[in-house]
Amino acid sequence: MKTKDIEQRLKLLVKLCTETEPTLDDIKHMREDAETVTGAVDELFTTDMIDARRIYNKVRDGDYDSSVEITGIMKQANKIWKQRNHVKAVGWKEFYSIEGTVIDYIRQNQKINAIKFYRQSKIDRGEEIGLKEAKEYVDALEQKLITK
Repeated sequence: MKTKDIEQRLKLLVKLCTETEPTLDDIKHMREDAETVTGAVDELFTTDMIDARRIYNKVRDGDYDSSVEITGIMKQANKIWKQRNHVKAVGWKEFYSIEGTVIDYIRQNQKINAIKFYRQSKIDRGEEIGLKEAKEYVDALEQKLITK
């Protein structure tokens, strides 16, 4: 694949991130809502937005060392693309509910924390859930993210 093609796709990613970046009102509502407060955005700009712009600029400026680095950039872009399309489909409130927080943990390779968080969230809501069920949920969600 040509660098120009990769650059064009990354430009689409930056556009998607811009379209789906939470507004200040979104952030305010998420921080006030008990259901989403644990995952609410605490920064002015999401990590996805910053990363998308960084990798776009890197490719645009030719600031990469090898095809291996380009492959890593493409993989990172795919992860952001999938997550941002999910946000576009369900909205920030739903995204930062329990599922959104679990997805954040999965993306950060913190599967154990994802399982703990999911289980504790269910217990806090008065639902009985064992470690096995929490792990199965996280595994299924992780698989869904991979195959999307």
